[in-house]
Amino acid sequence: NGEEIKICCIGAGYVGGPTMAKIAEKCPEIVVTIVDISAARIEQWNSDVLPIYEPGLDDVVKKCRGRNLFFTEEVDQGIREATIIFVAVNTPTKKIGIGAGRAADLTYWELAARRIAAVADTPKIVVEKSTVPIKTAEAI
Repeated sequence: NGEEIKICCIGAGYVGGPTMAKIAEKCPEIVVTIVDISAARIEQWNSDVLPIYEPGLDDVVKKCRGRNLFFTEEVDQGIREATIIFVAVNTPTKKIGIGAGRAADLTYWELAARRIAAVADTPKIVVEKSTVPIKTAEAI
């Protein structure tokens, strides 16, 4: 339909950062914005010393950053401008309650979903990129 595809990834960690960097490299016509509430994490992604190491990642980020790959704390703007939103937030093992020591803690996933619902003013495609149990999308 001619609409420009813009991707927003909530979560600039071990999953979101490398995945979005490769999408930006392989699809230079798509604007990819990675958002995170951690100013320190975003600052690292925008520096010469990335917060994580993956073979070749440094070169990919340097090639795409500022062209079609962006890192920012502006979560709400990223959500509003995106047509596709990846949620790649931490889902650690629950420490308390039912399933403690075995089940995923979906607190951050739920917070991201609530933020998308509160901020989005157009329809969005939301992609679960975090490690979540089956049927999480139905619950969210």
